[in-house]
Amino acid sequence: MGNTRSKTARQRTDVPTTMQQSEAAYQRTDVPTTMQQSEAADQWTDVPTTMQQSAAAYQRTDVPTTMQQSEAAYQRTDVPTMMQQEAHVPSAATDTSQQTGTIGNISEVSGSHNSFVVGARGVSITNIFPLQGPGVPAHRPQHSQSPDQEPRLGAPSYQDVGNKTRDILKRVYQTTGSYVQLLPRVANDQMHIASIYTKVRLETREGVAVVCTPTGKTAKKSSQRGETVNSIEYDKIFRLRKGTEELIKRLIFVGEGGVGKSTIFDKIAYDWAEGENEFLKRFDLVFLLKMCALRQESNLVDSILNQLLDEDSGISRDELERVIQAKPNKVLILLDGFDEMMTKALDEAPFGSILISLNRRKYRQCCICVATRPSHLETLTSPSLVQNPCTHVEVQGFKKGDVEEYVRKFFNEDSDSGEALIQSIKKSNTLRDFAKIPMLLLLMCLLWRENKQLPKTTSRLFNKAVDHMFSTKDEDKERPSDAKKRKPKISNVSKTVPIEIGQTALRGLMSGQFSFQEDEFKPEVLDQALKAGILTKQSGIKNLKSHNSIQFMHTMQQYCAAKYLQSLKKGEFQRSLEPLCSTIDRVVSNEYLLRFCSGDNEKCMTDIVNLLGRSKFDEDERSYKSFVINTICRNCFFESQSERVPRGLTSSTHIPSTIDVRNNNDFHSLLYFLEIICKSDSGTAQLTCVADIEVSRASSVSDLDFALGYMENLSTFRLIECSLRNSALVKILSELKCNQRLTFLELENCDGLGGRAVEWAPHIKHLTSLIYLIIYQCKLQAKDIEHITSSVSDMPSLIHLSLASNDELGGTASSWSTELPKLTHIKELDLGGCDLSPTDNKYIASAVGDMPSLTTWALWGKR
Repeated sequence: MGNTRSKTARQRTDVPTTMQQSEAAYQRTDVPTTMQQSEAADQWTDVPTTMQQSAAAYQRTDVPTTMQQSEAAYQRTDVPTMMQQEAHVPSAATDTSQQTGTIGNISEVSGSHNSFVVGARGVSITNIFPLQGPGVPAHRPQHSQSPDQEPRLGAPSYQDVGNKTRDILKRVYQTTGSYVQLLPRVANDQMHIASIYTKVRLETREGVAVVCTPTGKTAKKSSQRGETVNSIEYDKIFRLRKGTEELIKRLIFVGEGGVGKSTIFDKIAYDWAEGENEFLKRFDLVFLLKMCALRQESNLVDSILNQLLDEDSGISRDELERVIQAKPNKVLILLDGFDEMMTKALDEAPFGSILISLNRRKYRQCCICVATRPSHLETLTSPSLVQNPCTHVEVQGFKKGDVEEYVRKFFNEDSDSGEALIQSIKKSNTLRDFAKIPMLLLLMCLLWRENKQLPKTTSRLFNKAVDHMFSTKDEDKERPSDAKKRKPKISNVSKTVPIEIGQTALRGLMSGQFSFQEDEFKPEVLDQALKAGILTKQSGIKNLKSHNSIQFMHTMQQYCAAKYLQSLKKGEFQRSLEPLCSTIDRVVSNEYLLRFCSGDNEKCMTDIVNLLGRSKFDEDERSYKSFVINTICRNCFFESQSERVPRGLTSSTHIPSTIDVRNNNDFHSLLYFLEIICKSDSGTAQLTCVADIEVSRASSVSDLDFALGYMENLSTFRLIECSLRNSALVKILSELKCNQRLTFLELENCDGLGGRAVEWAPHIKHLTSLIYLIIYQCKLQAKDIEHITSSVSDMPSLIHLSLASNDELGGTASSWSTELPKLTHIKELDLGGCDLSPTDNKYIASAVGDMPSLTTWALWGKR
């Protein structure tokens, strides 16, 4: 029985196997297993195993087991154990209760991007190992041995290695990463993760699901709606598979850089170490690995030893492998930064155990989470890597309440400054959008702490942030007290270093590279950038040699590449830019680069607008591509803050008949563009071509009112998920009252309308050409119906009225249905989804009988 026994022995039933037997022996029923046997041996029933049998054999009473046997042997019931029996392992036959033990404290490792960390306490767990204590004789220490050797006295036991590994992990997660370094150059500028961590918003789905690009394009389709959860609701993040109620053991966390992926993993590790989260208590071991130090050939156990366990831990590779294999369903592996792996072009043949495990060809029962940017999602979900079943977790950043919570925590000792920053963010579309990204919000807090104000554009915000990071604030302690009152001098290095490292940054963007080697930068420049925090360093060990991986802080790669491009001559700038805009996907992924290039630079902005205007993309999804180009060109124009609109932006290409804006940031750029256009008569004349406008998720849509009066041919106007508080709708309707072509008005899921129709409804009657009016899911109340029906009763052109999905109308039809007969011209009335009761329907049915023109009355919904 050599330990290299062929897999062809799968069908044999009368010969014992060896310690390294393949998982392929799943179906064998009469042969003893080995120390590394997989938990797949669930079906083994009648043959004694070897000395390393897992404690999972608790239920066996007639066959001797071994200490390392997989937990899969739970159902064995008829044979007493062997060497470990002296440890009094309980069995089902004796009805002995399971022993429990308390595992020591732990700590956490911080992420590569100013992530946060937490503390730890003891975790009480059911111990699968023989325990020491009253009534339980101490087991014999054992050395490692070959498969054919008897155990040697004095070797570390499985229990010892497992507990020792757990204790080391806890110390690492608690002490190393428990403080957030706010400003890289100031050693004492830190905050504990427990005092600053703020939950972020996630959306989870079973299966590889939808990811949206910055402009809203769907990269993959989903057959189901995701569930919105926050980043500490672990029992909802780790989903159960529908139908089987089994834990889905592969999770993909997707989000842009700086949105909080690394921090979530750090928080999971910290909370496991803390031992207070009930869900995380199911895991005996949690391994958090930074993939920026890994190659496609990397081995899991080697990487754990390199990144997490001390050199003097005394834990060998084989011992750690046994611990993982013994109870794999009690192991959680967090792989942070798939997009930052050292290997850029993957080849399945040399995959090491880390990448192999993603496809379940190894460590099948371990729970594995992997984080990536959207740019690498397609690769991660290729057939050789993560496949269904898996849970897709889209990291969406902060909600409004989360932003305020984070700012208040940051300014815990200066609440007035915190409240002032919150108010400043609320007043700016751009800042509200930035604040959703945790890393950008941190930069905003740092800048506000210094200057009590924030810049207007993305490029100016980053300029200020970089100046701030390079400021010599750490030298303030040595400066005279009167000098401290003066503003710290910012060296020219904040202007030159981004350009110096920008060429490497640009090369990385062209090849999809986000992790670099030290020798790709000039040593002096690298040192300056690391001290400032523009670059970060991750240390690891490869082939017993120290290895450092360099990454740019969130969005700094695009920023530095843009600074380098701006330094080039015009011809070189255009030639360097063309490969980055060769396809629509590249344009989308490089939007921040284009915006940074345009920052306060009219020449670069004009070149970009002209380049995008000349680009000839394929005809597929032509309307989507036109939307993308229009949006990015307007964003670049806004970044330039130019007072002159380039010719390309005033063409019919960039002032199309349909304007579609899907977020606050793009809306703010549209407003600036329209504001500059409306300063000239020739500009306002160009707005007459606009026929359709759709604005989604904008918080101050009333700012659009100044331009609506010039859009004489506007026929369709949609507002979706917009804030219409503070009379915003009144301002918009007042500007539209002279429009003779508007036939379609839709207000969907807009707040600020319910209970206030007395203010805005009277203005609808001036839209005399209106044919369709939709007020959908706007929390209308019973008292609103009177004002709406009174306003539209004298609009003969209006034939379709939808008040669908206003749940507050349910149960109150007796008070408002009597208003419906006023709608003498309405042919189609939609009251679906209003949570109407059968009694409500009786009142409505009686009322609509007096509507002479009604041909369609729609009712649908739960009841």
